[in-house]
Amino acid sequence: MNFSYQNFQPECPSGPIQDYSLFHKDRPIILSKEMTKAIEYLLWYVPNINSLQSKTNPYIEKEIFDDYIFKQFMEIMDIQDKDIYIGEKIPQEMVQFFRGKINTSCQKILLTQGEKETKTGAMLRHIRNAIAHGIFNVVDDFLICFDFSSMDAANKNNSCTAIVKIRPQGLLNALEQMEKEYAHAQMAAIGFKKAGYKIHFQKKPSFDFTASKDNRTYSVELKTLPDGVTLTKKARDRIITRLKDEDHKILLTSKDNLTDEDIKILKKERIHILSPQIIEDLFSGRDVLA
Repeated sequence: MNFSYQNFQPECPSGPIQDYSLFHKDRPIILSKEMTKAIEYLLWYVPNINSLQSKTNPYIEKEIFDDYIFKQFMEIMDIQDKDIYIGEKIPQEMVQFFRGKINTSCQKILLTQGEKETKTGAMLRHIRNAIAHGIFNVVDDFLICFDFSSMDAANKNNSCTAIVKIRPQGLLNALEQMEKEYAHAQMAAIGFKKAGYKIHFQKKPSFDFTASKDNRTYSVELKTLPDGVTLTKKARDRIITRLKDEDHKILLTSKDNLTDEDIKILKKERIHILSPQIIEDLFSGRDVLA
């Protein structure tokens, strides 16, 4: 991935250029049902932002997963390297280029990152800030927004920290994929692969995948649950059934989502309970099962 300013192409290859203003013509702004949903979601519900409604997603906030996760977002959003610039500051010429005129035939993202902040985390934070501060507008199915270091900076067109011109539905699709249990299983499988394991996904209703290395084969099932929610008896029995004929059984789940009875029964079934946090170790190439 190359997000340098030299590689960045601000122009779209074709398409008409329209005038727009960051000041909303109608107050409140008139939005389609789809755009209203997108803006509400990006304002309150995206992971790892300063909102009571926001959930934590470790894959979005951890640096070790950064390149993989951001690449997945790019693919789902249909954005290429040349459409993205990430640097220490947003050049003033780019602020002038994107403010007031828009071509809705291509998407562009320009970001600065905080210390130890991931690319995906920075993108979501900047979009949320721009919407919360009202420094955005909607043109056709595009959201164009700017994040500035202060509202005074927004008026003076300087100290810009991000410019995002996207079809927000693609971003919502990417976020939705990250919430699915299958995506978490994919992350676990990639982690095992980085630690030298050969992965073979199973067909449902079986467990998720096998991980094989040095004559060892582990049968892995992953279960994600919201904070404060414990495993149901039905779900526990389903896990036991899926793994019953396997020799080396692993359940990746947080023990916070298991009762003492769950842990006792699963251990009796010779199911090794591991925290999903080991995926971070596996991504770094450490074989935590060796």
